[in-house]
Amino acid sequence: MIASNLHTHTTFCDGQNTPVELAEAAFALGFRSLGFSGHGYVSFDRSCGMSPDESRAYRAAITELKARYRGRLDIFLGLENDAAELCPTADYDYTLGAVHYVPRGGVWFSVDADAAGVGQAVEEAFGGDGLAFAEAYFETVARFASERRADILAHIDLVRRHNTGGVKYFDEDCAAYRRAALDALEQAVRAGYLIEVSTAPIAKGISKEPYPALFLLRRAQELGASLVVGSDAHTAANLNFRFAETEALLREIGFSERWELTPRGFEAVPLQC
Repeated sequence: MIASNLHTHTTFCDGQNTPVELAEAAFALGFRSLGFSGHGYVSFDRSCGMSPDESRAYRAAITELKARYRGRLDIFLGLENDAAELCPTADYDYTLGAVHYVPRGGVWFSVDADAAGVGQAVEEAFGGDGLAFAEAYFETVARFASERRADILAHIDLVRRHNTGGVKYFDEDCAAYRRAALDALEQAVRAGYLIEVSTAPIAKGISKEPYPALFLLRRAQELGASLVVGSDAHTAANLNFRFAETEALLREIGFSERWELTPRGFEAVPLQC
């Protein structure tokens, strides 16, 4: 059973629950460990990242929780750092690296905004060319991955988020899209990243596939990638969303283990049958 999650968000950024509420929920679920990964500060977008003052308060709150749960639940202080504007990481136990923005003409455009914002970015910055938007996203992921600036690479194909429903900006089955996505994945694996398998798109009704999509997970298995399973939980209810099904899926693809953070560092854990 997967009893750990390193990708969670609280009321210190864009989550709906306090750190205490998430810790209580994780303990009730029988978790071995829980990592908090508040969004790092991004100066040009204050919609979810923690300000310097909020970051200090966040670190103090998680440090207090560590002491409260010592011996019962391993709690780790993490940060989800954005490639567009990296924050110092010395005070954290681990970091997630993520790409939420695509650069164009000196401006960063969000791939994780609401659907209207993404549509506007595709039109204004890429002349309506959704494939060019996706390729620019994966080029940004590949550049970030090549420098190994975090422990875990989060939601590597987040650009899929609003490519759903009645609006399709690009064809996820076309060769150009898949080549761009595979190039980014291969760069991340070569750099030694742990690759996050996130159940978030399933929880949000975006897709029946996790991040990364199945074609990327199959290639990750061929490359011998190391994986971390998470849910990008913004509510306590999603702390272990579809973890059992994801574990079964990874075994079906051919993976035999995943990785967890422990007090001794990251360690491999066998996948259960």
